[in-house]
Amino acid sequence: MNREPFSLVNALPDDEPTLWLMLTFAASMEHAGDETAIAQAQADEYLRGYVKHWGQQPGDLGIIARSAAGQALGAAWLRLGQKGGPFKVGDYRVPELAIAVLPEARDRGIGKAMMRHLIERARGQFPAIVLSVREGNPATRFYENLGFCTTERMENRVGGASWVMRLDL
Repeated sequence: MNREPFSLVNALPDDEPTLWLMLTFAASMEHAGDETAIAQAQADEYLRGYVKHWGQQPGDLGIIARSAAGQALGAAWLRLGQKGGPFKVGDYRVPELAIAVLPEARDRGIGKAMMRHLIERARGQFPAIVLSVREGNPATRFYENLGFCTTERMENRVGGASWVMRLDL
């Protein structure tokens, strides 16, 4: 297992391409990480809401994990929903979370480190954080260990079932 050190940095507007890449993994898209998946994410009204014009909306808050060489290994970010926007679980006060770690960088504590840092930065700025996770996804346990609680079951964007989870700050 590669234990190369990593650092956490704030996600800036210039990091939008990195967030598009990570979104393909967060959304469990077929061929995640390739140009086709990124183009599909950019064309999807729901997914577009997570990244388009990153850093230009009030409340945009994100963390990127980078290798010592500067390669993005993962990202965790929050975005407020807009009135009439496509988000299903976030709204104009409570941001929705997206998070991904590249497959080759998993099991190194990157996700946990990003989430702990992001949660601390969100305290005092937001009343809570919400997310949706597909039913049966083992990441549910990861979120529970961070203090998230399941609040409801919903239909996700691909017609399956997802759990809505919330962390009160």
